[in-house]
Amino acid sequence: MHIAIDGRTIVRNRTGVGVYAERLVRSLLQIDSRNTYTVFLLEDDPLLTGPNLKKVIVNRYAGIGPNRFWENLVLPRFLARNRVDIYFSPAYVLPVLHRARGHSYAKSRTKFVVTLHDLVSFVHPETFTLKMRLWQRIFVSNAVRVADRILADSEATKQDIRRFYKIEADLIKVVHLPVGEHFHRIIDARMLQSLRAKLDLPEKFILYVGTLEPRKNVARLALAYARLPQELRDEYALVLAGAPGWFADDLISQIDSLKMPDRIRRIGYVDQGVLPALYSLASVFAYLSVYEGFGAPPIEAMACGTPILSSHASSLPEAVGDAGVLVDPYNIDQIASELGRLLTDTVLRTKLITAGLRRAGQFNAADKAREVLRIFEEVVDEADATDRTPS
Repeated sequence: MHIAIDGRTIVRNRTGVGVYAERLVRSLLQIDSRNTYTVFLLEDDPLLTGPNLKKVIVNRYAGIGPNRFWENLVLPRFLARNRVDIYFSPAYVLPVLHRARGHSYAKSRTKFVVTLHDLVSFVHPETFTLKMRLWQRIFVSNAVRVADRILADSEATKQDIRRFYKIEADLIKVVHLPVGEHFHRIIDARMLQSLRAKLDLPEKFILYVGTLEPRKNVARLALAYARLPQELRDEYALVLAGAPGWFADDLISQIDSLKMPDRIRRIGYVDQGVLPALYSLASVFAYLSVYEGFGAPPIEAMACGTPILSSHASSLPEAVGDAGVLVDPYNIDQIASELGRLLTDTVLRTKLITAGLRRAGQFNAADKAREVLRIFEEVVDEADATDRTPS
């Protein structure tokens, strides 16, 4: 097969979808030497290598208008001219000016696979700007119309897709997010001390990693932290790692109003390469989103041997399983109580660390890449069978 992949989210300081795309593409290249890959990038990434890989830099099409021009006019011509079997978009977007699935007048050699990570703007529209709500509706609706197969990060996301779009369940395949092989417990004291000094981290801390935006529920985490007994707050700080996102100003104002700058610290975006050490330094990892398509950070933290406090909302129970403590993301008293228990109950912490390491092993990046590759093969086999069927 000739597989083309939209890698335009694989940029420096990537988060979310960009991390997913890079991790999956790199794993596909590691496990698959049989097929040919073309990856479209805005900038080169030296981590993506392979004898069967061709990188196409499309930075001349950066920006909203040029992006749409490339997707709908340049890309379809490339796919036809280069006899591409599968075009995979890890980030919602497929050509708008293409055929609708199943229309015989618009047969194309190229089959389309897309990942829909979440439908947050449908489920919690209040957490997105109007512009982003419109963006997601337009591109999700088109992806559902065009795609030959849809990948969902979780069963919860699959059910959301079926709730808002009446499409066949067989068209949606659940492939949980992959965890990179570099996520493991860091025990190198020099490396840990170097990161502690670089980020000015306290000796003991509760950690959150993710964008600072309303659906991540960081304000309630901070409020719950403020309700911990004074002795626990004196011993453990709260460290928030992540860049500001939608409506971050209000969230940051709520945190600042607690007047604990020495105990609640915002350290900004942290590069993927140092996250394992950051997770390893943390006493507890807290991730209390009101909605997630899946939620990779809890799995990454578990892989690094950090006990988890998470939310029972949307897909997070599916990700965390029985390897973490789950709470009502709206119940600040419950969050504070369970956070305190995780900080003081040694038996519970040991149990969760063991369960977390076992759980994280179920999300091996190479295994997830094999699942995706099987779906690509399934789509191409179906197309070949249809072509052989007498009319």
